[in-house]
Amino acid sequence: MTGCTRAQGPALEGGSAGALRVATGQFDNLNTVLSGGGSSTYLSYVWGAYLFLADDRNQIVPELATVLPSVANGGISRDGLTITYHLRHGVRWQDGVPFDAGDVVFTWHLIMDPHTNVVTRLGYDKVAKMTEVDPYTVRVRLKERFAPAVVSLFGPGEVPMPILPRHLLASVADINHATFNDKPVGTGPFSIQHYDPSTGVTLVANPDYWRGPPRLKRLDFLIETDANTVLVMLRTAELDVARVLGEHAVELSKTPGIYIVHQAAPEDLYLTLNTSHPPLNDVRLRRAIAMAVDRRFFLRAFQYGWGLPAATDQPPNSPWSNPHATMPPYDPAAAQRMLDAAGWRLDQSGYRSKNGKRLALTFAYIAARVPDVKFAPFFENEMKAIGIALSLKPYPYNLFYAQKAEGGILEGGKYDVAIQGWVLGADPDDSTLWMCNQEPPNGYNTSFFCDRRLDEAEREALHTYDFAARRAAYWKIQELLAQDVPAVFLSWVDNSYAVRDPVENFKPGENFFGSWAWAKR
Repeated sequence: MTGCTRAQGPALEGGSAGALRVATGQFDNLNTVLSGGGSSTYLSYVWGAYLFLADDRNQIVPELATVLPSVANGGISRDGLTITYHLRHGVRWQDGVPFDAGDVVFTWHLIMDPHTNVVTRLGYDKVAKMTEVDPYTVRVRLKERFAPAVVSLFGPGEVPMPILPRHLLASVADINHATFNDKPVGTGPFSIQHYDPSTGVTLVANPDYWRGPPRLKRLDFLIETDANTVLVMLRTAELDVARVLGEHAVELSKTPGIYIVHQAAPEDLYLTLNTSHPPLNDVRLRRAIAMAVDRRFFLRAFQYGWGLPAATDQPPNSPWSNPHATMPPYDPAAAQRMLDAAGWRLDQSGYRSKNGKRLALTFAYIAARVPDVKFAPFFENEMKAIGIALSLKPYPYNLFYAQKAEGGILEGGKYDVAIQGWVLGADPDDSTLWMCNQEPPNGYNTSFFCDRRLDEAEREALHTYDFAARRAAYWKIQELLAQDVPAVFLSWVDNSYAVRDPVENFKPGENFFGSWAWAKR
């Protein structure tokens, strides 16, 4: 395994106490405001600046803000249009400059600048005005009531974005190509020391972190996308921590010196169906595909039973999950009957055609992601069994998730069916995935699905602060998704990390909460 011998620099030095080596995926941009990938977001939780974070139980806790605004504590006005954030005193950027309300207001203006290449402005575009009342108070005036605002604005919402330093970026002409993007500065427990796009990121402890100096001296995030190489590196002590999937988690749990940290997570895997591509604009075809996929077998075979089958896009243990909404049941015979009714007839080749055109689709997935690679030929056979010809199209991570302007496969709609994942924020807001106005480059609606009934339900969910009314709206959204099938929800993925036993206090949650307390003997 070449990956086991390539790490000759920081990785080997990191074998000592006080330095932790973590496996990571590739980065498209270290500046999370400009990133479309999850690796950058996870990294930002150890260097970046957020008003709130989610702890290891996915509960919202203050970070740079001191209290979660609510109507009860006066942080949200009675009309629901004004939110006041009180900021923590004594926080400094990693270069020593004090953090204040001006940084928050500056970052909002930067995100809203049409020249800034953000993936989505959802939430931030609901703000009519953001004001620096004093160095430790930010007042937000919303254009309309927006329930996820408290969590979504510089917190662990649907698309997390950290606050950026005004003093370093106010004079930068083009943030999209700033040198800052390769070495961003934050207020977190670790600061970025070095970034190599081919090997990874080295971070060092921030001695001025407001909670106090971290227990670790250094973090090395090492890029390694091959799961088998990660397995070997854990065993040979070239890695201390790595996220692992079912097969390897089971295997490593039996390895002396390694333990598994296992947590339920609001992360799902699903098949995105490109509804803008005929014949996938026909709901009958989409429902037939859903009925031909054995989701329970997917969980057993490709996640080794670690997780739960997915019925909707809300976690089953969440109060927002609709127990009555579910994907079309696994029934290949019914799928064939539906395709017959839609005019797709089996020919002598064993595949279906209509008006002389074969029913052929492309399937896009990430070449280095093990479950995807294993699932692809299985899915090809499932489709063949109902007469659909499937072409397998593996892509590098960076290209798969790249922004539309950069030729991204998902955002550019360069696929028919794709397998992808999504991590819900601490709020149930899923609007960027499904609303008509959230098609790329404005959001993450990569199924290019548009349903006015769903949009109406999303607006209700976003505009009310009443729990019962919001839940009713999300239940309606889940019913419509199950009915119209812009995606086939496969499974909920547990967070499983393999950790070498010299490592202490590793409780990653969804955003590496508590990294300041991680330790290594």
